[in-house]
Amino acid sequence: MKTKEKTAELEKLKQGYPFVWGEVIKIHEIGDYAIVEAYGDEFKNYSSMGKIDYTHKDYHSYVGGEDCGHIFRDLDSALAFCIAYKYEGINTRAAGYFIKMIKREVNL
Repeated sequence: MKTKEKTAELEKLKQGYPFVWGEVIKIHEIGDYAIVEAYGDEFKNYSSMGKIDYTHKDYHSYVGGEDCGHIFRDLDSALAFCIAYKYEGINTRAAGYFIKMIKREVNL
């Protein structure tokens, strides 16, 4: 049996394909927004070590099924970014301002 190729495509991740940036824990979906919660790859000197780092989680944001290209350290920041991205695009700063307004540390 052929091994499935790694992907970042949301629909393929839902079908069980391996995630290109780690190991999927759960896919959170709210309307147009999806956030892939995953254990990321272990890095040393900015290079992947080829194994999973189970000491922290990453959150990858998607809007309308499209990868936003950003990784976050918490679910709240990822969701705030999805909303801002939908209305302002890739260079939005609104998510950071929102998180600061509610007096949380920004983990972008």
